[in-house]
Amino acid sequence: MGIASILGLITIGLLAYLGAVRKKPAGVEFYAGCLSTILLVLLLELTTQGLISHVPQWAQPWLAFIAYLATCFVILKTLDLLFIEDYLVEKRGKYIPRMLRLIFLLVGITLTGLILLRAVLDMDPLTLIALPTIATAVVGFALKDVIARLASGIQLGRMIHVGDWVTLMDKEGVVTDIAFDYITIRTRAYDYIMLPNDAVSQSAITNHSRPEPLCARAIHVEANYAHPPMQVKQILVQSALAVPGVVAVPAPISFVEEFKESGISYKLKFFFHDYGARERLEGEVMAYVWYAFQRNGIEIPYPQRVVHMTQPPDLTTLRTLELAGIEEQFRAIDFLAILDAETLHSLAEHAQKRVYLPGEQVVREGEPGEELFVVMEGEADVVIKTGDQTTPVATLKKGQFFGEMSLLTGAPRSATVQAKSQLTVTVIGKHAMSQVISRTAGLAEQFGTILTTRQSALTATRETADRASKLRSAAEDGKSLTAKILQFFRRSGN
Repeated sequence: MGIASILGLITIGLLAYLGAVRKKPAGVEFYAGCLSTILLVLLLELTTQGLISHVPQWAQPWLAFIAYLATCFVILKTLDLLFIEDYLVEKRGKYIPRMLRLIFLLVGITLTGLILLRAVLDMDPLTLIALPTIATAVVGFALKDVIARLASGIQLGRMIHVGDWVTLMDKEGVVTDIAFDYITIRTRAYDYIMLPNDAVSQSAITNHSRPEPLCARAIHVEANYAHPPMQVKQILVQSALAVPGVVAVPAPISFVEEFKESGISYKLKFFFHDYGARERLEGEVMAYVWYAFQRNGIEIPYPQRVVHMTQPPDLTTLRTLELAGIEEQFRAIDFLAILDAETLHSLAEHAQKRVYLPGEQVVREGEPGEELFVVMEGEADVVIKTGDQTTPVATLKKGQFFGEMSLLTGAPRSATVQAKSQLTVTVIGKHAMSQVISRTAGLAEQFGTILTTRQSALTATRETADRASKLRSAAEDGKSLTAKILQFFRRSGN
């Protein structure tokens, strides 16, 4: 078996092994190189054995030179794919720029070619290296920009990786390619921009993804002077924490920025890891802040203008329909269903509508409360704490309610309720319920009797989770609840 046959078998074996080991294609250039190598080796073998006689004698050494060089390319490319790409890059997590891998391949092929010149063609490689001085100067001058970009590209490959979010030469985008001469980035508008390596290396480089993926952004919002700054700051921080994608450590920061003519300007700074989602997160944080301000009655000041309308909109019909929907929801609540139509209508008029975004907490376990919530749209999760663990209790949907014990007795919240999706609730406060109880004799006793069963069920659920309490009798619970309701609303004086 000749050398050509051995080279052909090696090439076929590497091709078969690479196809079996790798789960992804090796690239068109590799398969083209393998096919070309097999054909060249086959032609060399046939020529050496005399099966093809019309090949000139002077061409046979060159055919062997090209076949050996092609085999060298296949071997080096296989080592690059298996060792550098599969092992070092993917398994070990090393970053080796594609351009540097290409340089290794070219250097290997060049050294092999110089060796083959001496061994196969019997030529002195020094005669090819020692070019005339003038020709060398001309070529060097013509390629100086290419050489500078090549050197800059190698340096940039250590600082910037494909997939990083960067700002280069006042252009922001994600790096899609680092070539010999240009870096390509894709902007947020999905425009592709190619920047020369040498120009990039001489300008300011901002890498938003490395070495620390944590990013910080800030939004500015104004609030009316009537609202206490400490309250506004707390609401801003809670709103940012509720946004998916905003990290809890480090926690968001809010502070008073400036006293302006129309209101107080606040700055809210928050942190996240995905720089590509920066614009979306900024918008989400501002949306969550708006809804939180609406729920807490915090006004965002705006320029005052007088608008003259030829025909003002008729809001009476809309309000009537809205109240009818609220009353219908209230009638589905067992302890409110005993109220007459007039009382139920009065309670609906004093109710408030609030909206919570996904992830925001409506009530927190252990905190005081004086409000009842009825779910109008969306879903909410109910969870309780058992030691260091959090136990899901239920998922509330449209028509269900929570917070009745806090509304009627002032008891601390027995569970945490968090919006699962965008949640719209109708809220009944203590003041509105106080007016209802004061006008209806014996209503507190009826409330106490009806709520006893539900409290027993909640106690049973909590006992299953933490084994910390025991059920009382239904009669004792009814008397206790009635006393608490009367004492709670008597103390309020309303």
